[in-house]
Amino acid sequence: MRNSRLTQKLILALILVLVGEVVWLFSRSFARNQACCAPPLATNAIFSAMESIGVLQFYSQVGQDRWILQRVFPGVTDGYFVDVGSASGIADSNTKVLEALGWRGVCIDPFPRDMEGRHCQMFEKVVGRESGQTVQFRKAGFLGGIQDNLGRWKDDAAVQQAELVEFQTTSLTDILNRANAPTYIHYLSLDIEGAELEALRGFDFSRYQVGAMTIDHNFEEEKRAQIRSLLESKGYRLVHTIAQDDCYVLK
Repeated sequence: MRNSRLTQKLILALILVLVGEVVWLFSRSFARNQACCAPPLATNAIFSAMESIGVLQFYSQVGQDRWILQRVFPGVTDGYFVDVGSASGIADSNTKVLEALGWRGVCIDPFPRDMEGRHCQMFEKVVGRESGQTVQFRKAGFLGGIQDNLGRWKDDAAVQQAELVEFQTTSLTDILNRANAPTYIHYLSLDIEGAELEALRGFDFSRYQVGAMTIDHNFEEEKRAQIRSLLESKGYRLVHTIAQDDCYVLK
């Protein structure tokens, strides 16, 4: 009898520990969602519950994937994404969780990593304003990019010591044409260390519409303002900012 009661107490204690762990994970997820994108409370609760019990995992650096799923396209499981400057397919990925939920799309990076298990089309390309331009590319991990567009990162010691590689650029439009991408793209993630403006200048907005974009502005205010001006002229509006990313939606 004594052993039976001890076993019951141990089981109860274990249950309480597990419940406490789930509650803690839920509260942490809820706070992260609220901080990054302030979704409706019901939406936040649903996604926090899914994350706390391990059904869902977010990967992006500052919550870009949370914003897309909880504010822009909640409930969408058949979306299409374009991840320009995708780098690692796992660490800090803005699109891995989308793919896990059934989205399909394109990842673009000259030096992709950790793509095992990803199902997106992979293009090992450097995106530029036009196709066929010869550029010098600094192979510097997450700070790698076209030498002439690196902006604030150009004088970084790690960037300066990184290998310089020659590439031929490909426009984003040409890549999407080759990928047979749909004309409506739910989400565009653009993070190519200073070359974002040039990539957008070469994008065919008349052929492709984008529901939402997160664009790394690199804290270069002049270039950031030019990106905003360009996108507003194409029918997009700035609705949110998450750290170094400005978030746009189609008007």
